[in-house]
Amino acid sequence: MEKLASPAEVSDELAPERLSVIAQLMLEVLHKALLDTSTEYDCAYTRGTLPWGRIRNALTQLVASRRYPWLTLKHAGNDLLIGIGRHPVRFFLDDHLNPRKLRVLNPTESEMQQLELLPATGDKAVDLWRFIVERALTEDDEHSVYFVGYNRVREVVAQWQYNDSARTFFAVDDYIPAAAELPPIDLTPIYDDAAASGDAHEANPNANAVGDRNI
Repeated sequence: MEKLASPAEVSDELAPERLSVIAQLMLEVLHKALLDTSTEYDCAYTRGTLPWGRIRNALTQLVASRRYPWLTLKHAGNDLLIGIGRHPVRFFLDDHLNPRKLRVLNPTESEMQQLELLPATGDKAVDLWRFIVERALTEDDEHSVYFVGYNRVREVVAQWQYNDSARTFFAVDDYIPAAAELPPIDLTPIYDDAAASGDAHEANPNANAVGDRNI
């Protein structure tokens, strides 16, 4: 199996220090959301949609803080699109090896517009960048965030991982936004774009049916 490149090898704008800022925030928000949805009234839908909605809002607030000049907001809809340097990036709660959501591998219209602004690339170059948040399957596992680069035929060609253990070694002076009162999450029907971006079980025909990291 061919060794995957690191994102920094593809572009110096995708340095681990930058990716860690976003990944740590995602894990912090995920932990709090899972704690808040651990009641008897919760289900797979609420445990998937609340983390997704809160991570989306946290990323929007991080961009608005203007703490990091390299971080921008390229599209503010439910299909949130941020920019790390010149690279458009989306995030999902899914399995990074076998994503169940078709949206992971299919760019939105707003993303296509951003991609058209980038120089043309070859078959082995990265076409799409994705943050994939994976929940731990058991108590012995760790939550992880993967930053994955797919080429034009949707093969993984670059990858970087950040997990709970890495949070211990994160620099204490890196900025994490203060807790804020977030607007209520619109728990729309599962076929709506907002729900589909969060915890909709939209099967990817290329995904392995073993395991379910979709919630």
